[in-house]
Amino acid sequence: MSSYLLSRIRRTGALSAVAGLLASALIGAAPAVAAGPVHPSSAAKQASATSVRASLPAGTWWGVKNGRTTSAYNQYFPGYQFGCRGDQRHKGVDVGAPTGSRSYAWGRGRVVGRGYDPGGYNRWIQVYFPSVNMSLTLGHLLDGSELRVGTSFTRNTVWAKVGTKADGLNHRHIHFRAARGNHGASPIGPCEDMNPFILWDALGLPS
Repeated sequence: MSSYLLSRIRRTGALSAVAGLLASALIGAAPAVAAGPVHPSSAAKQASATSVRASLPAGTWWGVKNGRTTSAYNQYFPGYQFGCRGDQRHKGVDVGAPTGSRSYAWGRGRVVGRGYDPGGYNRWIQVYFPSVNMSLTLGHLLDGSELRVGTSFTRNTVWAKVGTKADGLNHRHIHFRAARGNHGASPIGPCEDMNPFILWDALGLPS
């Protein structure tokens, strides 16, 4: 027994000492309660986050191999021609990577549009995620690498590769533009969009 408890017994009697001992035991036990088993719902969330991280290949950013953000959503560019009603803001996120880098699907969905736009998106596909009722247009894709309309995909499927080369172009990035609903065969316009991170987050991907 500690000298502290012995001195307390001498001063206040055994009963008070026992009460103090019980209080000390309760205080000492508190961290053990906090460090106990995780609540099942919390454990499920942790397991889900872990599996999500594992499902996208290492070394990807926004699902693009060796990618990095080169233009942010709503970033202002003087003279930019593809904003909403001439507001000169970048209506999407650009993720740069070497030409031919793979772009991996963010979740389960299907390709609902595909085409070539020489004045903007260049080679592009439109994908739809029924579980969250949102669409995503991917622009500046390597010719012939993109999935065809009607193709279903799951997370980690290769959607396409970086870098349109048609007409002598070589865009070393993918432009992501998102919107609510199913936009079908038409790419998402600059006044119909939302921050692509809303879609990323809705699909349960890690921030």
